[in-house]
Amino acid sequence: MRLIINFISKIGVDSFSRLIGFITLPFITRTLGPEGYGAYSYLFVIVSYYGFFIDFGYLNYGTNKLCEKEDSGNVIGRILSLQILTAIISYAVIVLSGLIFLDKDKFLQILLFSLIFIPQIIAIKYFYLAANKLYYNSLAELSGQVIYAVLVFTFYSMKPEINILILIAVIQAFVIGLVLFIPYIRKNKVKLNLSLRDNLNTLKEAYKLGLSSKAEGITSSFIILITGMLLTEQAVGLYNASFKIYLILLTIIQGLSYAMMPLLLKNVKQTNSDNAGKLSVIFYSFITAGFVLSVMTFIFSDKIIHFMFGNDYADSIAILRWFSVTLFLWPFVMFTGLLLLALNEFGKLLILSLVSMITSILFSLLLINVYGLIGSAMVLPGVAIISTVTGIISLRQCADGGNLKFTNFISPLNLYNGIKDIYLRVR
Repeated sequence: MRLIINFISKIGVDSFSRLIGFITLPFITRTLGPEGYGAYSYLFVIVSYYGFFIDFGYLNYGTNKLCEKEDSGNVIGRILSLQILTAIISYAVIVLSGLIFLDKDKFLQILLFSLIFIPQIIAIKYFYLAANKLYYNSLAELSGQVIYAVLVFTFYSMKPEINILILIAVIQAFVIGLVLFIPYIRKNKVKLNLSLRDNLNTLKEAYKLGLSSKAEGITSSFIILITGMLLTEQAVGLYNASFKIYLILLTIIQGLSYAMMPLLLKNVKQTNSDNAGKLSVIFYSFITAGFVLSVMTFIFSDKIIHFMFGNDYADSIAILRWFSVTLFLWPFVMFTGLLLLALNEFGKLLILSLVSMITSILFSLLLINVYGLIGSAMVLPGVAIISTVTGIISLRQCADGGNLKFTNFISPLNLYNGIKDIYLRVR
């Protein structure tokens, strides 16, 4: 029953949150235009690189540690302490590089945007994920989206400028962070420890998951970075318009991912038939969702782009069609990552993420340079193909060598048994 509640919260509440995003996104993109929206998107990517180590894969690390029944105060305290130290370093780098390399306006924009680092520290989503209370995360995101929409249609509509939009994004992040942190801190104590040695030990323990997480971030953000460097900010806006649609659609798969994560972490090492059935149901849920989203996106890409962004973004249609290929393949990559995490195969998970990142970097430099804007759209499908092959190899190596067989979760018989078991439990 908890699994069903979590899934409904992730799909239902998160879908409503994304619906609010659907409402604000066309207004923002139309008022800024491709060039202005591209400048905002490019700025966001630059800030994310400044804050590279602040959110260093702690969602997976914290969830894994808390599922092992470690004291939440200790786990959260270690993570917060490390994030505070890395945030201090990040701000020092921003100030130093800003004074030396950036013009005054760009420096002030980056400094304002970097305030988003603070709520990122207190957004303890991993605690609620490990506690099987995903609805807290969903409600936090919904609260942030509501505030964001209200501010966009009031303050931003009166003065549609990039700086106003940056400030609204920062306020949204603070709302999400506070909604997550306040309920925990009212009932629990967090044990902060700013000892450099102790924090380095935590970083050493979490670095594989951290590198995996950051590699995933670079996989998508590097495309935008290179598009801005080799092409124009307008090209960034055209690319990012389709990329936003892709991310919204991918939320459905992410809902499956987050809902199933605690189940996989706790039960994947069991070797009974119930376990095989559950894995099969999860696997086919991912694949089916990806297939449906892919087909619908390809067919209706023209209508989606014109409805959301208008004629100024017509060049985004071809980009969205390329993304439909990624929507079909990426669910398997996400499922692979979940299974490797559940098996504590952090090394293979890191390899999978690094392969995706390296492929993205190489394809971005090559395809964008040769094919321009369409080349940027071709990068993610190429990454998805390489990552899928890498995921299959990794799963076969770790699964067939242990108790879990690779064929368990692709077996139609196990799928039938899994569906039957769910039906009997629900009935």
